[in-house]
Amino acid sequence: MSGHQRLILGQIWHMVFGTVIFIVLGALAVGLDLTSQWVQTLGVTPFTYNAISSVAHGLMVLDILLFLGYLLKSSWDLLKEIFK
Repeated sequence: MSGHQRLILGQIWHMVFGTVIFIVLGALAVGLDLTSQWVQTLGVTPFTYNAISSVAHGLMVLDILLFLGYLLKSSWDLLKEIFK
């Protein structure tokens, strides 16, 4: 395998690893959202429910934004390596 192919393969592995991290953090956000719904059925105060729900939504938004930024940067780096 040439050095050029090795660099491209390395970039692809970085993108796969970033995707796995995104999936794990997204799953945590979904789990936290489901937990907030369950906590609401227990009769906790609206503040507690809203706090947990807001953290879940914030985590998901942050996860998506960071993932998109990561994919854009990784794709740009990959394209630079391909057309080098």
